[in-house]
Amino acid sequence: MSGVPYITIYSMDAVDKLEADYKGATREHVYRVKSLVKRMRENSNKKRLALIPENWRNYCKNLEKKFPNFSEVVLFIRNQIALSATGDKELSLPPFLLVGDPGIGKTEFMLTVSHDLNTTLEIIDIAGAQSGSALAGSENFWGNTKPGLLFNTLVLGDVANPIVMLDEIDKARNDDVYKPLAALHALLEPRQARQFKDLSVPEVKFDASHIIWIATANSLEAIERPIVDRFTVFHIDVPSIEQMREIVKNQYQRFIDQNKAGDFFEKQIKDDVLIELCTYHPRNVRKILELSFGLAAYEQRNYLTVDDIHTCKTDDNKSTGIGF
Repeated sequence: MSGVPYITIYSMDAVDKLEADYKGATREHVYRVKSLVKRMRENSNKKRLALIPENWRNYCKNLEKKFPNFSEVVLFIRNQIALSATGDKELSLPPFLLVGDPGIGKTEFMLTVSHDLNTTLEIIDIAGAQSGSALAGSENFWGNTKPGLLFNTLVLGDVANPIVMLDEIDKARNDDVYKPLAALHALLEPRQARQFKDLSVPEVKFDASHIIWIATANSLEAIERPIVDRFTVFHIDVPSIEQMREIVKNQYQRFIDQNKAGDFFEKQIKDDVLIELCTYHPRNVRKILELSFGLAAYEQRNYLTVDDIHTCKTDDNKSTGIGF
């Protein structure tokens, strides 16, 4: 596409060498490598760089309005985008870490940002990771070895600067055998990230230096200090009642705009429904709204009621209990 910058992520010479080196390997390894080489040759080694929004000033103002308790993060993003605007307009953000209580909207914030910024989002659940294979693949001497998420996203994907979200990094296992975050030491160092190797395909170095790293945590205590030091840390407060009003309105509008059935419903949320939803954590508001819209559609109503909200609560949809 004209005007869209591309960069080379990996060398095709390395792909040729990978194929040549495995000619004498076992049948299983040869099959795996041939399949991988075929996919790499079908995909260009040049990947698109996502750019900043043209109307980035207004975008950042609207983002702060939608997520008022993330105002410091939005200002950080705004200033980094401003730097890019004076240069190559590449979407580029230093690694940052969102710290705060569960359910205050950290994941929702990132889903919104990635959707708006015309790049891809990959989420790694660090709490459920048993090893570092999600980031760096598994050792290639295993018969069932597979490339990691970064290899698949960058080498086999389309975008050179995706957002990679590390969810709950404070819950990472940190014993001698299982270290899901071990690869981060290299990945968060730009010089090393430019020549990153997946353990499953160590013959092919690829450029992971354009990744936008975002992490979430409930606290900092359990995270290795060298990793924390590589992030800009933001402590996210529980939203106030006024902030929750904006968050709920945003969630409601997002459903109207993005769901195929959105045009059927009233464009604005009713005041009593708004007040009721303000008593829930932001994480749960989206879930309750989705269920409530379905109930209203079943009853052939184009609006939501407080009874819909009460009916659609589930066990994890507890009210905040923080004075709202």
